[in-house]
Amino acid sequence: MSIDNPFFHRGAIRRAEEFHGRQSEIAQTMGLCRNGQSVSIVGPRRIGKSSLLIHLCRPATLAAFLGPKQAIFALVDCQELGGSPPEEVYEALLTSISDAAAASPLDVKRLQRPGTYRALDRTLHTICGAGVPVVVLLDEFELLAANERLTPYFFARLRGLTTKYGLAYLTASQRPLIAISADEEILSSPFFNIFVSLSLGLFTESEAVQLIERRLQGTDVSFSQALREHIFFLAGYHPCFLHIAGYHAYQALATGQVKSSQEIGEWLDASVEVEAESHLTYMWRNLTAVEQYSLAIKDGPVETMRLLEQQCLLVRTADGYAYSSELLRRFIRRQQVQHLIQAGPFVIDHQRHQVHADGVELGLTSSQFDLLTRLSMQPGQVVPSEQLEIAVWGDALVDDPDRLKTLIKRLRRAIEPYDSWIVSERSVGYALREPNP
Repeated sequence: MSIDNPFFHRGAIRRAEEFHGRQSEIAQTMGLCRNGQSVSIVGPRRIGKSSLLIHLCRPATLAAFLGPKQAIFALVDCQELGGSPPEEVYEALLTSISDAAAASPLDVKRLQRPGTYRALDRTLHTICGAGVPVVVLLDEFELLAANERLTPYFFARLRGLTTKYGLAYLTASQRPLIAISADEEILSSPFFNIFVSLSLGLFTESEAVQLIERRLQGTDVSFSQALREHIFFLAGYHPCFLHIAGYHAYQALATGQVKSSQEIGEWLDASVEVEAESHLTYMWRNLTAVEQYSLAIKDGPVETMRLLEQQCLLVRTADGYAYSSELLRRFIRRQQVQHLIQAGPFVIDHQRHQVHADGVELGLTSSQFDLLTRLSMQPGQVVPSEQLEIAVWGDALVDDPDRLKTLIKRLRRAIEPYDSWIVSERSVGYALREPNP
């Protein structure tokens, strides 16, 4: 049975009718480009940067924001230019500009030697001389900025075109321009000083709600309110995660794997987590050790927290920061993080000598801290009483059989309402284990 699933999450959205949201970002970007300003769009992988650039180049979008005025929006995918010499980059720029111009009333002749800066300059002279502004959109721009075959002189030439012809650039990258090239000489080029930076982040709540409603229009499948709320809890307002969750929920209901929205539950969680794992793993491996640690404890240097927020991993709340989705929280709890032990609801921070449970700091004594740490080192396993005593008091022998029991009792009180996580195994020891429902 073939299912025409309206939720999709692989690759950029290329059909205008399937593009959703981002009206505020579109209006801001187009307003800047209309005034000849270059713009750097920064956002994490799979947040929708490529889809946005494609949408900005559509005639309907240009007409909506520029009116009857002609403009050339030329899109270049820099994934193909990561190791290219300058002449290949010039040719890619020229080809894209010429193709965009050919779709307009302009009469721009194809040049015989397209792989040169001179050819690019002559084409821009023709177009801009006719009073038509040109915006070059550079997707995956970090690959171009990190291209070792491109010199500061190359980027200075690109900057020169903005002065000479009023050309504007619109770049899309995962990190700010200052962070995408290790070559200080490249970053010192005046090219990198002409951009206004705009963040592309999570959907707003209304955009997320409307996405679900819009995708389900015209189908025979409906999501209950409880299912919708669970999707938002699991995926947050991340466009990609929302599509993944929507896809699996729709597929389950449309194929009869489950009979109703109320029955999806844990089945949906498992399917979505498997699908999102590769994206989350990529994200995690591209963070530094400091960023990983700060993300795990949701605290750290101001610049680090700002970057994690910009990468749509954390969202600011009245009390500090929260994870952008339950998917992300669960993933992070499965990771090995330097200076941290993560077990059950507990995050034990040896560097700060702190314990948090579901984001709330617990006030523990040193003995309680050492005891919980030892139990957390082997979650789910029974730790013999003798080993627990050594972890807290060392090898010193004390004739007091009740001192461990007393400390366990006090620890349970200190970690309420998570006290039932400490399970007693009579005559053997204790374990940190999720309590039976």
